[in-house]
Amino acid sequence: MPESLLILLVLVVVTVIVTVVAVLPRGRSAPKPSGAPAVGIGTVSAVSDRITVEVESVSGQKFTGRLRGAPDDPVVAGIRPGAVLLVAFDPASREQLSLADDMVAIRAAFDRMLVDKGLVTDAQLELIRHGTKSSGVVTAARSTGTAREDHHEVVLDLMVRRPEGGQFPAHETTLIPATSLGRVCPGSIIDAYYRRGDETTVAVAVPPA
Repeated sequence: MPESLLILLVLVVVTVIVTVVAVLPRGRSAPKPSGAPAVGIGTVSAVSDRITVEVESVSGQKFTGRLRGAPDDPVVAGIRPGAVLLVAFDPASREQLSLADDMVAIRAAFDRMLVDKGLVTDAQLELIRHGTKSSGVVTAARSTGTAREDHHEVVLDLMVRRPEGGQFPAHETTLIPATSLGRVCPGSIIDAYYRRGDETTVAVAVPPA
C-alpha cells in the first residue's frame, strides 16, 4: 500500500470509521481482542455474511482478516468492497477483526509509524498535533532530489498568516507526497502550524492528492 494512503487516512478515514461505528450495534461487533490490540488499515475485498478485509498493520505486516456481520446488519449493508477502514486485532489471533474505536490509541499508533518511517520528525509532529493551525502561502519551492517511500523532500519558503492578523516569513524542509507536488508551487496555500510566541519553526501538512 502506498505510504501516501497512510497519511491520508489520518485526515479522511477517521470520518469513515466514526460513521460506521455510529451504526454498529454493540452486541453484534466482533469479539474484543484478548490482548493489547494492534491497529491497521483495512481494505474491504468482499462482503457476504462476513466482511473480508486485507489489512496492513502499522508495523508493516499484511494479512487477511474478517469482520463478523449478518446480511441484514447495518455494518454489512453500509460497507462495500474497496472501502478503507481502521481495524483493531489481537496480534495472536489476527484473523478476527473489530472496528478500531479508540481514536486516541489509533492516532498515537499512526503518529509513531510516520515518525519511524521518517516521513515526519518528532518536532514536526508535535507542532501539527499541538501547535497553532494557520495557513501559509508558498513563495518558493525547491526539490532537494531526496525521496523516501513515495514522498519527495522539498524546501519551502512560506508567508504564514497569524490567526489574529498579520503574517511572517518561514522556511521549512519537509517530505511531500509525490501526488501532491503540484500543490506546493509558488502561490499555493497550504496548512501551516507553529507555536505562538515562536515563529522560528513551522511545520506543514500536505495530504496526498
